[in-house]
Amino acid sequence: MRSDNVVTWFCDSVTARYEAVISALRRVGTKVMGEAMAPASGYQPSGRARPGAGAALVLLLALVACGDDQQQATTRPDTPARGSAAADPATGVKTELDGAAPLFGDGVLAELTGDDAGARASYERVLSGADVPSDVAARAALHLAQLEARAGKTGRARDLIARATALAPADSTVSEGADRVRAEIVAGSSAGDIRPPKIGTPLPGVPRKIAAAFAAAERALERVHSMRPRQRLAVWEKEDATADVVRRYRAIAEHGGVAQIAAEYRIGTLYHDLAIGLLVEPIAPDLRRTLRGGAYAFLKKAIAAYKASLAVKTPHDPELVWRLAAETALRDAQDVLGEAAP
Repeated sequence: MRSDNVVTWFCDSVTARYEAVISALRRVGTKVMGEAMAPASGYQPSGRARPGAGAALVLLLALVACGDDQQQATTRPDTPARGSAAADPATGVKTELDGAAPLFGDGVLAELTGDDAGARASYERVLSGADVPSDVAARAALHLAQLEARAGKTGRARDLIARATALAPADSTVSEGADRVRAEIVAGSSAGDIRPPKIGTPLPGVPRKIAAAFAAAERALERVHSMRPRQRLAVWEKEDATADVVRRYRAIAEHGGVAQIAAEYRIGTLYHDLAIGLLVEPIAPDLRRTLRGGAYAFLKKAIAAYKASLAVKTPHDPELVWRLAAETALRDAQDVLGEAAP
């Protein structure tokens, strides 16, 4: 396969993908050219999702690039194949189709056609990929956040918003999109999205006194979780309330075993949710920027607590549900902190 044939194959594939997205966008009544010309935020002024804008723009740019690439390909002289590479003409050939943008477009197309599972899988693959452009990853995180919010997984949705803004902190398009999803989450949020296991999950085999203390700490955690700090004074109040409940769990963790595993995990969730709340909840963008440094410090405390939970060894596995929860939450916290590090 000569290089001009590779370019032709790539452009034909991109064209087909673009036409599929355009067709889907028309079915849902969007204005493609308007989307392509506007910033690729994927959100309408009304606040409802319009996720096709980013994909339409990405694919349109690919088509424009194809025009130049094909013209250049036709003017290049053929180079005779040398050595063993001639046995496999595709060896070493990489195109834009191997990257994240087409995968993001697949997610958008799946979302537009009602395939939420397919869309979620595509966005997750973008976020887990290596060397993904930060703007593409940020948009994938926002689309996935909206899917998670609509599925009632608002804790996960908040993590994804924080990750998106950490990936592209200076991108106004991402900031505007994050505000749209943030408003949707906050409007429908409640205390019911506490990270699992749910409040009331018992600790098997612990003394009655420790079980009672843990149950009381769980009720206090629920009250703290219901606090939504949107102004500076409310932020201080939640920080103080969080510190108080952390002290309760610290006392429980001193007894070791399953009690320590569960208590350290809950300490991690308290710091984790406080950090994400500081990055997501405040209404004023200026306040969110002011609180960002403190939020990342709380994320570090959450990661330390999750690791402490996972480090506890017991002879049996009744604590498995807590370990699985700690592993999942640890990955989420590390994702947000990792994207913020650069």
